[in-house]
Amino acid sequence: MKKAVFFFFTLLFASCSTIIDPITPEIVEIIPKDVKIIFTTSAPDSDEINVSYKDFGINEWVYGPREFSYDSNGNSEPIIISFPEYPYNEIAGDAYRKNGHAYILKVQILINDVLVLDNETVGSEEVWAQVFFNYNIVD
Repeated sequence: MKKAVFFFFTLLFASCSTIIDPITPEIVEIIPKDVKIIFTTSAPDSDEINVSYKDFGINEWVYGPREFSYDSNGNSEPIIISFPEYPYNEIAGDAYRKNGHAYILKVQILINDVLVLDNETVGSEEVWAQVFFNYNIVD
């Protein structure tokens, strides 16, 4: 009987040790990048856009109006949303002008000062100008 119990435990130990394999998690190194989302308009004065983008840190959408500023010559200054040391691999969002003016609305994404996305649209009386900036960052 002692031999049977010893044999049983030996067999059980051997089978468990071969079945249980250590799981080695894949280690992915995240290299933070400087990300800028830049909006420009061709509207000559008083232009406002609504911007929404995904904040992956809190896993929620950030939404709100942004108004363009103008210099003394009447030229619009860009709206810049900056994320220094951005640790995520995706940027997602959109912006739109809530009126039917026929002016250009443009979005650009720069990663480490390199232009990776350039999207523009022109509104009309029937359609609001809307730009999307969904981009996957590839190392």
